[in-house]
Parts: sequence; C-alpha cells; structure tokens
Amino acid sequence: MGRLAWAQLRFARTRAIALLIGLLLATTAFTVLTAASRTAQLRTVGTVSAHFVPAYDILVRPKGARTKLETQTGTVQPNFLSGIYGGITTNQWHQIAAIPGVSVAAPVALVGYSLLVSPMTFPLPTADLSRPGRQLYEATTTWISEGGTSRVTQPPSFTYITPKRLGVITASDDTTERLPGGKRVNICPVGAYPPGTDPFGVEAQSSCGAWSKVNGYGPGRGPSPANPGYDVSWVVPVLIAAVDPVAEAKLDGLNRAVFSGRYLSEDASDVPFSGEPLTAFPVLASSDSGTDEYAVTKLAALATPASPPSMTVRWMSQHATASGRVIATVRTTAQQAYQALLRNMAAKRGPYASVDAYWTVGPTAYRHGAARALIAQLVHNPLSVWYTGGISDVSVDNADNQYRKVVVHAPANNSFSGNFAVPRLVGTFNPAKVRAFDPLSEVPLGLYQPTAAVPANAASRKALHGSDLLPNQNLGGYVSQPADLITSLSALPALQNAGYYGIHVDAGDPISVIRVRVAGVTGPNPVSLERIREVAQQIEVRTHLTVDIVAGSSPSPTTIDLPAGKFGQPALTLSEGWVKKGVAVAILSAIDKNSLVLFVLILVVCVLFVANSASAAIRARRRELGVLACLGWTRPRLFTAVLGELAAIGLAAGLLGAAAALPLSSALGLHASPGRAALAVPIAVAVALIAGLAPAWLAATAQPVASVRPPVLAVRRARQPGGITALAAVNVLRTPGRALVGAISLAVGITALTILTALTFAFRGVLVGSLLGNAVAVQVRGVDYIAVIATVTLGVLAVADVVFLNIRERAAELATIRAFGWPETALSRLVITEATIIGLTGSLTGAALGLAAAATFAGQLPATLYLIAAAAITAGVLVTTASALLPSRGLRHLPAAHLLAEE
Repeated sequence: MGRLAWAQLRFARTRAIALLIGLLLATTAFTVLTAASRTAQLRTVGTVSAHFVPAYDILVRPKGARTKLETQTGTVQPNFLSGIYGGITTNQWHQIAAIPGVSVAAPVALVGYSLLVSPMTFPLPTADLSRPGRQLYEATTTWISEGGTSRVTQPPSFTYITPKRLGVITASDDTTERLPGGKRVNICPVGAYPPGTDPFGVEAQSSCGAWSKVNGYGPGRGPSPANPGYDVSWVVPVLIAAVDPVAEAKLDGLNRAVFSGRYLSEDASDVPFSGEPLTAFPVLASSDSGTDEYAVTKLAALATPASPPSMTVRWMSQHATASGRVIATVRTTAQQAYQALLRNMAAKRGPYASVDAYWTVGPTAYRHGAARALIAQLVHNPLSVWYTGGISDVSVDNADNQYRKVVVHAPANNSFSGNFAVPRLVGTFNPAKVRAFDPLSEVPLGLYQPTAAVPANAASRKALHGSDLLPNQNLGGYVSQPADLITSLSALPALQNAGYYGIHVDAGDPISVIRVRVAGVTGPNPVSLERIREVAQQIEVRTHLTVDIVAGSSPSPTTIDLPAGKFGQPALTLSEGWVKKGVAVAILSAIDKNSLVLFVLILVVCVLFVANSASAAIRARRRELGVLACLGWTRPRLFTAVLGELAAIGLAAGLLGAAAALPLSSALGLHASPGRAALAVPIAVAVALIAGLAPAWLAATAQPVASVRPPVLAVRRARQPGGITALAAVNVLRTPGRALVGAISLAVGITALTILTALTFAFRGVLVGSLLGNAVAVQVRGVDYIAVIATVTLGVLAVADVVFLNIRERAAELATIRAFGWPETALSRLVITEATIIGLTGSLTGAALGLAAAATFAGQLPATLYLIAAAAITAGVLVTTASALLPSRGLRHLPAAHLLAEE
C-alpha cells in the first residue's frame, strides 16, 4: 500500500504538485501571518501599555449622575462637569481617601460662573475735542465670536462733551448741566429698571456719560482727566471651582504651573477679610480666559447738539440709528479684557471683581439624528435669570441660542443677610503647563482646558475658517469654558452664604466629582486591573455614589449637529472627543480575534482547495481503484491508501512551509520562532487529512463493477447552447459541486476584502471607535491585509484548479470540438468564460456578504461602501479571469489525435 502511494506521487506528478503548492501556500501563509500577528500583538501591547496610565483611574460622581446617553454609549461627555454642582459630602471624600490602595483622591467643587465687568477705556480723539461748542459721540460695539460666524451689535452708548460746568444731583446721582439763568438740564438720568425690562435692550445695554471742558466729570465723579474717554465694557464669565490644593498638586501638578504669585494653601484664612459686607477668598487664576471672542467698537461724531440733550432711554432709543462720522475704530479681545480683570483683582480695586451673584448651568441634552450624529437640543432660559435684584450686567451674547439651563444665585428682593464674596488673587497659573496626559488615553477632566469642538465636514470647516468652535460670553452656549478661578475647599464658606446668595446654595455636599488614582497601577496587566476594580468596588460599597473605572479610556470621536444661531452662525457639524471607557482592556481582549478569523478563513479555503483536488484525483483514478477493489482490496485499505497519499503530500508541504517561513519572516522583519514554524507541519498534515476524508470515503465505497465500466450519461432532452457564453454556463453546471467549491473559496476571500476595505475607507475608524483603537488598528491592519490577500489568492487558485480539472477531464470533448473546426481562440474564450462565471458568482456572493456584515457592524450604509463592494467584485472577476489564462494556453498542447483514438 505504501509503494502504491509512492508510485502515485511519483508518476502522477501534476496532481501531486498542484496539491503540494496549495498546501505549501496555506502553511507558509499561516506561519508568516502567525508571526506577523505575534509581532503586531507585542507592538499593540506596548502601545496600549504606554497609553494606559491616565490622569486618574476612577471617576466618582454623585448618585444618579450617569445619563441615559452615557449608559447607552459607554462614553462620558468631555464637559461632563457641566451641571454637577455638589452632591458629594466632605465625609464621603474622606472615606474614599482612607480606602487602602487609594493614592490620590482629588475633589472638585464647582461653584458656578460669576459675571465680572472689565471696562476697557479709550480716549476720545484730541483733535476732534478741539472743536468749540458742544459735541456728541456714539460708541457702537459689535461682538464677534464662533469663528467669526456670530456677530451681534450691542445698543450704542453716548458721550456728551460741553463747554459748560457739570453738576450732580446728590439724591439721584444724575448728571446735570447748568444753563444761563440757573436752569439745570438732566443730562444722564440714572433710573431703576422697572420689572420686565429686556436685559438685552437699550435700557439695560446702553449707557451715557458727560464731560465738561471746565470741570471734567463734575463733583463727586472722581478726578477730572485731561481727556475724556469711552468704554468697551466686557462682561467676562469666569468659572469658579474649588479643589484640595494638596490632592490637586499630586494629581496633575497644578502647583508647578504657577508662574506668578504663589500656590493655594489649604487654609483660606491667609487672605485678610475686608470686613462687612465683604468676605475675601483666595483664588489662583488661569492665565487664559478660554474664551474666543473679539469686539469691534466704532466711535462716531454725531451732529452738534444745539442744547444739552437729556439722554433718557427714550432719547437713546431714538438716536440709536443716528448716522455720524466715524472718527475711531478699536478692536479688543476677550483675553485683553480678562487680563485687565486680573490686574484689577491683583490691585484689589474696583467693584468689578466682586461676586455679587453667580450662575450655574446644566448639561446639554441630545437626540439621535441621521448618520449616528447627536443633535444638541435648545433650551429656553427666562429673562429673570439675569435679574439680581435689578438687572445684572450681561452680555448680549446670551440672547443667542441656549443649550444649557441657567440658574441664578443672587439676593432675593435685595434682602441681604450676609456678606458677598470677593476673590483675592494669590497667583496665576498657565493651563498649558498643567500636567499634560497622553491624548490617546485622555479621561474626562474638563477643568483647565476648553472642550475641543472640531468642524466635522467641509461646510463647517469653511464657516469656522478651519478653527475649532470655542466658548464666548454666552453662558448657555454649547461649548462651556474651563475653570478660570481656582480656590480651595476651605474657602467655600465665602461662596456658600445662603443668606446672601439665596436658598439654592447647599453647603452640606459641595463636591461635584472626585478623581481617584490607585496605587501600584503599572499598565493593563491583570494585577493592576484587579487593584483598580477592588478600589472601585470599595468606593461604591462605602459611599453608594456613581463610580466609573476610566483607566484605559480613550477619546471617541462623536458627531454633534448644532442648529443655526440667531446672530449668523450657520448650522454646524462638529466632532467632539467623548471619552469611551475601557478601550484599552477591550483592545487587549480582542487583539487576536480579527486575525484568528482570517487564519480560519485561510484554512477553510485551503481545505476546499485540497478537497477539490483530491476529488479530481479520485475521479481520474476511478478505474484503477475499481480494479484494486476487484482484486480484493478492502474498503478500509482503499480508504487508507488514498488518505495516505494526501497525508504524504501534506507532510511534504508542511516541511517546506516550515523551512520557508523562517527566512521569509526574517526578511519581513517579523518574529517567527522555530517552534511556531514547526507548527506548520502538523497543520499541513491535518488540513490534508480533513480535506481528503470525503474523497477517500467516496473512493472506498464505490462499486467495483461500476468503477471499471465507462461512465454513461443518462438520456436527457438535448439543448442547443446559444453561443460560447451559454456553452460555458452549461459546462459549469455539469460539475456543480466543483464549481461551487471554487466560488465559495473565492467568496470567502472577497468577503474578508470587502469588510477590511470598508473598515479602512468607508467608516474611517467608526468601528474602532476611539483614538487609541485607531492607533492600534494602524499597527494590526497590515497583518489583516496580508491575511486577506492570502485568502483571495487561495480562492483564485481554487478557481484556476477547477478550470484546470475541467480541461483535463474534458480533454477528449475539447479535442472533438477542435476537430469540428473550432479555432484555439474560441476554445480559450470558452475556458476563460467558465472561469469568469465562477469568479463572478463568488465575487458577487462575497461582496454581498461583506456589505451586509460591514453595515451590520457599523449601523450605517454609506455610499462609499457600495463603491468598495463594486471594486471588490471587479477585482475578483479580473483576477479569476486572469487565472484562467494559463490553463487555456494548455489547450494548444492537447494530443487531439491520441485522445480521439482513445474515444
């Protein structure tokens, strides 16, 4: 039996070589791809480990803080701090800090936004003031933000210049001008805002001033400058947050970012109080306001008034559209106004830095839109939120779209029963110098840097001039600014004066979030992960707060749609880096799954290839096996002989594949150990045996007499093919099993090619879902493409093998057709058309399966996916058609006379 197998391998070399090449390709590809996968795995583990340690490991929020959207998507909004004002007690913080394994427990207590006025004064042109008589000027400011798309013009303010003496009415503080005869004209009346006053209208937004060439601003108005001026009044929203200085320094090195003054101390008593009704508290100020806005103010000289104007609200409303000669234009920025505010705070001067009231804003709500985008929902904030006994100084930006609920904390009905807080600047820090954590493993920090809302399409990039959407003076705007003033937890009582700031203030649970770092975490290893899990479990059990493990998180690009604004901002499509939790762990647990699937596909295609070749070999030896059965060979012996031949071919292919894999892997820069290469031998033998089971069983169970008789086809109704294509289709259907094997083999490869190409081009990282996942995908995608190419190659070889076998089995038939006068070109077209039919069937099936799988995984079906499927079909058909060229060239070498003689 062994000699029979050797004789078959020796004298039937063509079939043996074909089987050997198929198995050799499969085993070599398996070994090389396994080495590539191992190399990619080592790189991936290194990448994930390098980006694993974030700012902190566990995020603790008040009970119920996890939103429905967060639960559904597993992501946390980058500005997650918005809307969380308290909810955690100091006792709970101390409980967390005392848990074994906790290295740092850094609390953040968001207080809210204070609207601090920062007037920037510019002198009136001296040359214009030299004119005799009275002058009247109008200053009109346009506020420009959101990449220049939002422009809102504030109601104008007026400045009156007179050669007469000015006075002040002590009771009302109104400015007056004395006329000849002793009559007084009220120039700038100061009146209280009646209920229902529009905070964005002329009455609240306009102002008036007067200056005398004789006595300046008049009695009681301070020193008389040599030259009068006009103001550009910025209303700077500053977010106040309280931290524990020691814990914050350990967590992110805030103390090392201080470049002027000093760092915060734990005790707030080192800042002297100013006495009733003021309570000072220390603040560490950011050097950057985090606001992107500028103002263009135009000063116009109006017509010379014949008499002193009484600049009442009605008068200012009537003159708001008065045309004049523009004599000066100034441009100011939010950063300039913020720096001026810091100078005032450092000098402890002006009422502009006192926290007369503060505002808290809620989170943004979303609804799902098309193409997996989230649509930010608008909210309505009543005008009463800008009332603090009277009307607070408020920017006209707040009349734009509002996405967050705004709540005011201010004295009710002007009834004060305590001190109001005044920030005292102790130092300034650079937010860019706060410890920068890896951008691929960023966790929701949201304290010192503004959220990056990046334009996500061409229209949005054009509208924003390529820049990000950044905060402006709109408290309820979409993008909220980072914390500007940092104070200590011990200073919170100054801001928690319920008697002054109203019943909304609760000093019992002031902490908004706690960021926890676990000791001994070195990477995404089982020990570190277990330490984090154990601490998180202890926190939840002891405090019953909302606890999330954020170690191994990574920003996940999320598409946000914003509706058009009221002041020119068009509808925008933005991309934000929402933080996806547990990305690193998910990557490590799934790193080999995709490559494993592709390896299995390679082996499946190889089994189909070998099974098809073995079946053809059995059919070619039909008579020989029948004779052996007639001579007394038992079925087990026949089964063992056929299977032994295939095992020998598999052993040879395995040895050659193992020998070729080591130098090939080394040339490609891959790590392939001898032990991994040696696995090719048993794999090749196993593939050969599995593929040969069915053909060997059919050979052993065939009837001996039927095997030695010539095959006779059953009588059927004759049909005349209508051309070469029709005849090719008939020929393919004559051996449906073989054609199906070839089509399935190719379909497997085309399916993998369609899915992988869709991942790369159609979704551009959507399926990976995070920046860290995208970075890892770049490393492993090369291995995936090599595996897919190997799978497609085996599929094409399977189709070529089908064509070759058809030519061999139908050699006599083809010789007869040639004898009838068919040229060789027609015979070649026939053979190539058969391969094209099989290739088209397999490519269509594979592309359809790949299309469905990619669409199912991603939840969408972009137009690019159809183009990718069409390209995969075209590639599959072209390659399989080309694979038939070589077998078709063998038609000219057919021994026609010999074959016809045998028939």
